[in-house]
Amino acid sequence: MNWTTRDLVIGNKPTTALYTKRIPSNPSALYEHMKSVMIFFALVGLNAATVAHAAPWAFSEGFDGDPSAPSQTLLPQTMDYVVTHRTHPKEHFTKNFQPYAADHALNCAGPNPAASAIPQHDVYTSQADNGFTPDSSFFICKNHMMSSMGDVSPYSISAFWPKQEFDFSDGGELMFDVNVNEGHRQRHWWEIMIVPRDQLKVAAGPAWAAIDENYPEDRIVLQFRELVRQVNVGGRDAQSDGLIVEKRQFGQWDWAYWGDLHPSDPALVDRRIRRTMKIRIDDDTISWGIKTAQGTFDWFKVPVPGGLPFTKGLVVFKTHAYTPQKDGNFDTYTFHWDNIRFNGPIGSRYESYPANDLIYLQANGNRQIGESQTTTVQLPEEISNNPVLFGQLHNPKRGQVLLSVNGQPNQVVNPYEYDKDNCYSSDWKSFRIALNRDHVLPGENTLTWTIGERPDCNFGPIDWDGYSVKFLHIQLDQ
Repeated sequence: MNWTTRDLVIGNKPTTALYTKRIPSNPSALYEHMKSVMIFFALVGLNAATVAHAAPWAFSEGFDGDPSAPSQTLLPQTMDYVVTHRTHPKEHFTKNFQPYAADHALNCAGPNPAASAIPQHDVYTSQADNGFTPDSSFFICKNHMMSSMGDVSPYSISAFWPKQEFDFSDGGELMFDVNVNEGHRQRHWWEIMIVPRDQLKVAAGPAWAAIDENYPEDRIVLQFRELVRQVNVGGRDAQSDGLIVEKRQFGQWDWAYWGDLHPSDPALVDRRIRRTMKIRIDDDTISWGIKTAQGTFDWFKVPVPGGLPFTKGLVVFKTHAYTPQKDGNFDTYTFHWDNIRFNGPIGSRYESYPANDLIYLQANGNRQIGESQTTTVQLPEEISNNPVLFGQLHNPKRGQVLLSVNGQPNQVVNPYEYDKDNCYSSDWKSFRIALNRDHVLPGENTLTWTIGERPDCNFGPIDWDGYSVKFLHIQLDQ
């Protein structure tokens, strides 16, 4: 008999599995494994009839729902959502950005290119979003999800991701559907960023970008800029620049634009048509296939010399908008996502508990050392052993961002990186700190933020004191 290795997933569907485990390929080991499965279900009091067949996907999200209007209530709570706009400090939470056109009309009519005008609705974005109250640029129509980001600041990024790591140590396949229409050029594009959870940066861009947060040290970035595939792999233990591979698909004479590879693809002009992306991640190769109109896959394969720098990470779906109106882009800001799948295994899920308010401790020269502001976070009765505080800081200076949790002594909060003299940044920076399990409580938790002493370092003149905090929440493993 030909024994193969499969993932056994037991439950109503893979995303709510009660039991998931790699099935061993050895027959005797398989027998012992199945005994443990039966013991498991005997303990939890389930009938053997609930045992489902082996599922091909350890994670699957289809964004089901056909609402009569663009819906945010249907957005899955198994994901986090955030937008980041690169603006001056005074505009963080006070500026009303101008609306921009997002695909699907208010009755969820699709973006039919034959219609006049193309069915769309206005979206008003802000900075005050979190996983429970996503920015209005995320919504569901016609059984798929939209992320849309227009010309709202010099540089804006939207991001969403499943709240669990995907493990590709034995290889893994990520699949999803997204539109590939013309109009998304060099100033407006999407990418997939895979990163270890403890290095997550939600507003990261390439070093040349007009946004200050750099990609994490360990990352796999799959970029579809100008409708050209590009793979970027970096690792903290790589060469001096940390770059392992950066390769853009090249055609016979120039970059391999999708419109040149498949000029008759109707998806180029009709963004209701989505193309399936299949990304195979192996230790020494990343293979990116796009399903064509003929049903075959067009492959772009990138060798990874020396292997991948990590084997488990969050999969972050991002859109970049860098003054896209300069490309004449005024109504194609929307990306359509569907059928996100991964064939496993997956890590444990975490839940996010957002703060009730933003922290705005900034002003032009008149914020005093010692000024503070509080916010609260509601936690459930059961708190895991490794609570984590995650968020974004603006204008952080090393040592000046002080935090007290429930009256405990202040601790310094630093972002993953500083820009100027390794001690100051004028833009949004992500941070992640472990919280003392004994300092957090079921129910309401008070977080007090204080402006500390300015650091003594050479960062040049500063006319803005203090800092701001957004996308603040406590993460608890489930």
